[in-house]
Amino acid sequence: MNSKRSKAVTFTLAGHAHLDPVWLWDRQEGCEAVKATFRSALDRIRENPDLVFVHSSAAQYQWMEVHPDLMAEIRSAVASGQWELVGGWWVEPDVNIPSGESLARQGLYGQRYFQRTFGRRARVAFLPDSFGHPPTLPQIFRLQGLEYFVFWRPHPHEVELPSNLFWWQGPDGTRILSARIETYNSNPNQVVDSLNAAIDWRPPDAPEWLVVFGVGNHGGGPTKKAIANLRELMAAPDWPTLQMGRIDGFFDRAAAREHPVYAGPLQYTFRGCYTSHAGVKRWNREAESALAAAEKWSTVATRFGLAYPEEALGRAWQHLLFNQFHDILAGTSIPRAYADVQREIGEATGTARRAAHAAMQAIAHHIDTRSGDHPVEEAMRRVRTGPGNAVADLGDGVPVVVFNPSPWPRREVIDVELNDWHIDELQVQDDQNRPVVHQFAEGEAGPPRKRVAFLADVPPMGYRLYRIVDRPAALPGPDALPLTADERVMENAWWRLELEPRTGALRSLRDKRLGRELLAGAGAQLLVVDDPTNAWGKGAHFRHLAGAFGEPEIQLIEHGPVRATWRITLRWGRSTARQEITLYRESPAIHGRLEVDWHEEYRFLKLAFPFALEEARMTCSVPFGFVERPAAGQEEPIQQWVNVTGFLAGEGKTTEANWAGQGDEGGAAGDRAARRITYGVALLNDGKHGADALGGELRLSILRSPIHGGGDRDARPLRPADRHLDQGLHECRWALLPHEGDWRDAAVVQAAQDFNEPLSFVREYAHPGALPKVQSFVSVDPPHAAAVTALKRAEEGDDWILRLYEPCGRPARVRVRIPLLGADVPVELGPCQIKTLRVGPDGGVREVNLLEELF
Repeated sequence: MNSKRSKAVTFTLAGHAHLDPVWLWDRQEGCEAVKATFRSALDRIRENPDLVFVHSSAAQYQWMEVHPDLMAEIRSAVASGQWELVGGWWVEPDVNIPSGESLARQGLYGQRYFQRTFGRRARVAFLPDSFGHPPTLPQIFRLQGLEYFVFWRPHPHEVELPSNLFWWQGPDGTRILSARIETYNSNPNQVVDSLNAAIDWRPPDAPEWLVVFGVGNHGGGPTKKAIANLRELMAAPDWPTLQMGRIDGFFDRAAAREHPVYAGPLQYTFRGCYTSHAGVKRWNREAESALAAAEKWSTVATRFGLAYPEEALGRAWQHLLFNQFHDILAGTSIPRAYADVQREIGEATGTARRAAHAAMQAIAHHIDTRSGDHPVEEAMRRVRTGPGNAVADLGDGVPVVVFNPSPWPRREVIDVELNDWHIDELQVQDDQNRPVVHQFAEGEAGPPRKRVAFLADVPPMGYRLYRIVDRPAALPGPDALPLTADERVMENAWWRLELEPRTGALRSLRDKRLGRELLAGAGAQLLVVDDPTNAWGKGAHFRHLAGAFGEPEIQLIEHGPVRATWRITLRWGRSTARQEITLYRESPAIHGRLEVDWHEEYRFLKLAFPFALEEARMTCSVPFGFVERPAAGQEEPIQQWVNVTGFLAGEGKTTEANWAGQGDEGGAAGDRAARRITYGVALLNDGKHGADALGGELRLSILRSPIHGGGDRDARPLRPADRHLDQGLHECRWALLPHEGDWRDAAVVQAAQDFNEPLSFVREYAHPGALPKVQSFVSVDPPHAAAVTALKRAEEGDDWILRLYEPCGRPARVRVRIPLLGADVPVELGPCQIKTLRVGPDGGVREVNLLEELF
């Protein structure tokens, strides 16, 4: 007998029905398929006492709560061991695009639902169809009580593994026993095809292997005919021992044996998915940021009498988590599905923003917002009246409380819009009534509303009171930093930018401190790439240039004491783009805003920055961490930031720091060594998830336009019903953070988080209060040694939950201070380690897992 088919080898078969709740159908149809599949699975279980059916996705069980008899049968099957709960997450999401905090909540809501509904939790992480997996997942899984992992993608030709059964090790050192199964679907009439494939798929030294069988994608599960076929094979002498069983049982037996270790990401599968359907990816990022801010301020506001909106925020999270399902967030579903998606994520975002505003108002109500200690006679008053010069304020100027959601200090320009200021001048004052330089900005409603932009300086996770009064504006003093601009050149203390008038791209981006040019070609240029692939973009290499946006119209739309902005209008084909590039007087930030009216088909839009870097390497943000990739031109998944670092080409100033580590040889060799300055540039974004780097050229992926849920361009003729993705108006923001040295020392992670969680404010009327005019509620020191992803109230009780992680791959020691609770504790973090702290009302701090439970 062939040793591969020896009876000494056992195949454990678990019944399954891969069930996409949304894909080539909408949510309603998905719900109907879940009900029919669960009914079929229960019937097969009743007929086959040895059959085990496995299913993930807490959201799908929640759908079935409208059918209490069905749920009662499932609970009975779970209790008997014939229905195995797997996954432990709310859905089977994409895991490249959601933030680390979203993946933490997938397990928090999923495992808690399983425990509450069935009295037990999943032990096996289960993502058979997700489109690639970041290397940080092992730690996330284990912190959610998940001991094992089953996946299908990527396939062997996409990533070579030492075995299909292996220990997957994350960058923090956490390991999880993982199995790459041969398939998650099988023939509805027979399983012989799957078993034949599994014969060669089984690790040669494994005495037992796992096979998942059943009709999938639109549900179905094991059929009568397939089970009958399996019974025939069980009795056949030329097959291994075949048994039905549980996935966790297979892993429990396998864990006792030795297996190889694999460290690194499980990538790549569908590289186009990082960009397909720009809308859903931006909605997702907006909701993640809004929910983070809402939880922070709602938690702080509980100390000032506001009830924590637990039910509303929980429902908002569930809406968001469901729509992170892999065929939704990856952009591969049909058009009508996204109408539901937009409504649900919009509801989540709206709920979060209302909660955050209510919490900030509750805090501001306790702040002394007066300019002095005088009584305030009117909450609203007319300060000046007359033709064309009316001014209304909120009792003592307009108090503006600026809130910083980050646990580190921030100095950023913020725009505040006012009503009923029919004058050409006003003054912004800080908490000490000192004048703050401002400039007028373009408001949405036009006159008579005024929008003012000024530099706010706000303490860690706290606020500072500013005030707008009817007085002459403050002007920059004689020692103010420079800011000059015209339609060709823009310059501040850090950078000199020059536009090329024929293309509308950046001709030059010069680091004034080093005297070095950072660009090796046209920067901030919009490139159009030929893209004949489908929404998945499998195997694509997006490098075939079709053209570049041009025909520029350049305007200097802002030039004041705070900032200067270019607006460049560009065209290509049937599409128009409007790009704004901004420099600030007192900040090294380089910000961009891009608006594209896109009407191309089977094209890919890239925002390109060719930096003058030699031996460049690429670093990409991933959930709760980063990965380093070769700058070889391939599309990579990213989150809030991507970075290229190399040696700065060309000549320039040599500093003592540049000489460090370059050797002590003299003469020409030593001079050349001195010029090899390590330099990098981080590119931040507010909702993009694909990028590539080829040498020093870094390109951010903006839009793709394949057919919704369709095939490659040359696969078939277009039909009247076909619709191309991402047609119409799109907006995004980007920012450049050039830095000398390694990205780890440039606070890139914190800058990207700040970029996605902007300063916010409330306009408050003047009144006395017990809180001072400036206050910090939570701080982490040193601020760049750890990233904080959540501050929330605990799921049970009144404790606070603070989550942080080490973002740079090196040990860290930070001090966490929460003055409201009297907490002041040192926290040790290993490289890439996630830690969740549970802080009691008395200031006591305990470490918990991602389910908010003690270890």
